[in-house]
Amino acid sequence: MAASAFLPTRNMRSRAMLQTMANQFLTKTQALLKQARAIPRLLGWRLMLTLGACIGCGVISMLINAAWVTQSEEQLGEMRSTRQRLDLLRQVDAQLIRAESAQRGFLIMGDASYLAPYDRRAEATRAALSALQEEVSRAPETDRRLAPPLRRLSVVIGEKLAEMDLTIRFARQGDLDRAHEITATDTGLQKSIQIGATIKALADFEQQLLAQQRHKRERMVTGMRVSLAVGTVLTVLLVLLIVDRLLRELRRRQSESLTLAQRKQELDQLVQERTAQMETLAVEYQMDVERERYTLARDLHDELGSILTATKIDLSWVQRQLKEDHPQVVEKLNRTLRNLDHGIHFKRRVVQELHPSLLSTFGLIAAIRALAEEAAQRSDWTLHLSLPDENEKLDDVLGLIIYRVLQETLNNATKYARATEVSVSLISDADYIKLEIEDNGVGLDMHRLPEGTHGLQGMRHRVIAIGGKIDIFSEPGQGVFTCALLPKALRHPEGARPFR
Repeated sequence: MAASAFLPTRNMRSRAMLQTMANQFLTKTQALLKQARAIPRLLGWRLMLTLGACIGCGVISMLINAAWVTQSEEQLGEMRSTRQRLDLLRQVDAQLIRAESAQRGFLIMGDASYLAPYDRRAEATRAALSALQEEVSRAPETDRRLAPPLRRLSVVIGEKLAEMDLTIRFARQGDLDRAHEITATDTGLQKSIQIGATIKALADFEQQLLAQQRHKRERMVTGMRVSLAVGTVLTVLLVLLIVDRLLRELRRRQSESLTLAQRKQELDQLVQERTAQMETLAVEYQMDVERERYTLARDLHDELGSILTATKIDLSWVQRQLKEDHPQVVEKLNRTLRNLDHGIHFKRRVVQELHPSLLSTFGLIAAIRALAEEAAQRSDWTLHLSLPDENEKLDDVLGLIIYRVLQETLNNATKYARATEVSVSLISDADYIKLEIEDNGVGLDMHRLPEGTHGLQGMRHRVIAIGGKIDIFSEPGQGVFTCALLPKALRHPEGARPFR
């Protein structure tokens, strides 16, 4: 409880230092803004107007092209929808013809093998017609003129399918005469002619609509090309004007180079001082975060663990008491106990992530060994370990940073490396301790790191914050080699407490 009560005071002191540094930064920023107000006078109003015109033309060109690109995408979507409707129309026509052929084959030949193709084709006809109606319902207002003839087509096809189903049913019942009477009438023929004519009219309309959409898109593409050409020419002319004026300004500014160099030196010294202060604050903040994690992990382990364990014991006692008389309740209790076991395992994993118990109990070497062996077993690696004597005592902050660096590196190897062999080496002397991790995975291009590599940045920040150095070497197909060199004499903030 005393350690937890001390943390707000530490955080308040950190916030106060950050506020002081922020005020100093604002003061420097205001001074720089005063100097920035003199930029128009230094560059000249003509150059500023020319630059503004260049930027304005670029922005206008970007907006116009963005609008055209949006319209082009919309037109592509409309064209895809039109093609989809055409395909569905052809599917309806083809499936209906095949269904009718299967029906005729069954009525003429009496072979039951025609029934399965008929059922499939009839169902495919209904499915294609339903999909076509759905496509038309989602179409723009200009394309919804298809809806009335499509509804009429749906009615006629339904009647046609109903007629074919009726003949098939009569034939299955052995009443071939009635089935032939139905097919002998010209009603089915008239419906087939009507269906074919309607499908052809709809297809012709879709073809005309598709041709109009293509023509409209071609005009838009032509307009985009013309706009890009004009914008490029204007931009080149404006850039030439700006380059001419910039060259004149650069010749005038050569006399100010010595003053700027001196000012840069002063700012570099200020940055170094601020960086040292930020590193101190970073170490202190890191220690506070880890202490909070340790406290939270300990509370979860002690309080929540005891609660869950006591609950499990009580449920087990209730289960034994009700085992004979209430088997259904016992089954529910078994499920509850299994859920409780899952909760206990989840609690252990959360506690281990917050603060590794091995690191607190058995020290860094044992924790590293357990972490590496667990990762190797989980990922099926061949592991090579080289660790110093487990009796060596290290600073809590240093040990935790080494553990976190190894943990992040092994996590990256598990997720991305696809390695089969990993080696971990920890070398210690009087002043420094060096951690080396190497895998034979796919590697990566260090000059083209993907976005979201916060883990690598976090490792680098942890090591640099205590005065160490970390290097990561990799090439595609050559695996990854990570080397962290950390001083044993850490730069602790004054009055900092250990983790435990």
